[in-house]
Amino acid sequence: MASNTQPTPAKPKPALSGVVRQYLLAYNAANFFLWSTLTIRTLRLLINQSITDGLTFDIPAIFGETYTPMLQTAQSLAVLEILHSLIGIVRAPLLTTAMQVASRLFVVWGILYPFHSGIFGVGDKVGESAYLGCLLAWGVTECIRYGYFVMQVNGGAASVPSWWNWLRYNTFYVLYPIGISSECTLAVKALPNAEGLHPLYWWFIVAVLTIYVPGSYMLYTHMIRQRRKSSNAKKE
Repeated sequence: MASNTQPTPAKPKPALSGVVRQYLLAYNAANFFLWSTLTIRTLRLLINQSITDGLTFDIPAIFGETYTPMLQTAQSLAVLEILHSLIGIVRAPLLTTAMQVASRLFVVWGILYPFHSGIFGVGDKVGESAYLGCLLAWGVTECIRYGYFVMQVNGGAASVPSWWNWLRYNTFYVLYPIGISSECTLAVKALPNAEGLHPLYWWFIVAVLTIYVPGSYMLYTHMIRQRRKSSNAKKE
């Protein structure tokens, strides 16, 4: 009886696998399109401004062209990656995935959404540079990451070009410190405005910044381990 019942639950797996594969392909392709569009738009704005104004960039204007709805949408979609990890359709660790997504949402919705006018409205070059740092570090990272996933889901790991694989597992050494330092800078710059909004919100940002220190270390070392695994897999 046992041998007769074993094949029954296994039959739906190929169809389910196909549905999940198509969903992940569509999800990653949509994110690749969003981040590519956002990154190209940012670079185009920087180039156009440099032609007319030299190296004096109008970051509030860039914010107006990139934050709504592109950055809001691109970062909010990442919430689904927590669900993907939770239900097991991807192999990404739940804790590190949740931490990374939460930190981005904190900056986009918890800092930039309520306090962008206070950060950019007084010509604060440090805050403005931090926003630009987030845009470029996030944008380049996510273009590489989602492009990698599109190729991997579509044709397997062997279909990913070696140079793209190198980008996937090496650029974070530079881009992650730029991104995390820019995120922390924006949060610090928002503190005066947060205190004016409500003292508890000020403490909330302080608490998140305190978590950033061990959290960033965990994420950074996780990526180093992933790079090591990828290198060992190639050798085998």
